Amino acid sequence: MAHEFTPLQREIIAGLSAGTLTTVATHPLDLVKLRLQLLATSHQSHGYTEVIKTIVTDSKANGTFIREAYRGLGVNLVGNSIAWGLYFGLYRFSKDAVYRMWTKDPDSDGQTSFQKDSTMGPLFYLASAALSGIATAVLTNPIWVVKTRIMSTNARAAHGYKTMWDGIRKIYTQEGLTGFWRGLLPSLFGVGQGAIYFTAYDSLKHRYFASRGIHKEQKLDNLENIALTSVSRMVSVSAVYPLQLLKSNLQSFEAVKQQNSYKLWALIRSIYYKDGAKGLYKGLSANLVRALPSTCITFCIYENMRHWL
Repeated sequence: MAHEFTPLQREIIAGLSAGTLTTVATHPLDLVKLRLQLLATSHQSHGYTEVIKTIVTDSKANGTFIREAYRGLGVNLVGNSIAWGLYFGLYRFSKDAVYRMWTKDPDSDGQTSFQKDSTMGPLFYLASAALSGIATAVLTNPIWVVKTRIMSTNARAAHGYKTMWDGIRKIYTQEGLTGFWRGLLPSLFGVGQGAIYFTAYDSLKHRYFASRGIHKEQKLDNLENIALTSVSRMVSVSAVYPLQLLKSNLQSFEAVKQQNSYKLWALIRSIYYKDGAKGLYKGLSANLVRALPSTCITFCIYENMRHWL
């Protein structure tokens, strides 16, 4: 008899698979986005063209363009696969827990995930996504610190990290354990993006099913998934993008060198004084160009994998 996965196991496996494949497909865009975010505190007014030119120039010195464009892929793969697996698993767990507390139904374990989700409103999705997001942010923050440091420099930079393990060792030696949780505060505030996204996605999905008279679990086709994902992602990314930008800067090498200037409120004042409110949105269009395809890929893989298992 074939092994039957539980709903929680399906969520974790589908999330791991989706996170891994999406990261490989969109890593170069992530590299450009991160370097643009770090320019928000620079005195130079560089933009997309200069960032891409720098990557091309570095690639000539360090080998091939592909190698430079995929700098930091290892740590990004580890981070995103773990983060998505954790998030999807915890989101399912949180929704079940919130549903039990809300309904106080002793027979809730006999209901399918679809039946539970279809009776929950946006506030319950929001609470479940926020809980899973906070836990994921705390557990994965050390990976994002290493990722930011590696991807912000080229392979020949004097203070750059050669590998993920080299980065972990140097952070622990030079900054102690607290160095791994730099930028955690804006990360926790940034949990709102995931919470807003999943609230919009699940609300739209179940409204769509209800409008078609569907009352049991059914796989969305890829075009339906892309439409729901795109709308949900544009809203969520734009809403909390400044927090992502602040997190990247607080986790950078410059934050270690200029600790007084890289306190949260001092950083906000510095960026606002330099470029106004638009400075907090530096790299937003690159992030949308990266986030929309990556989220569409992630959720197409996730939905297909979840129904295949």
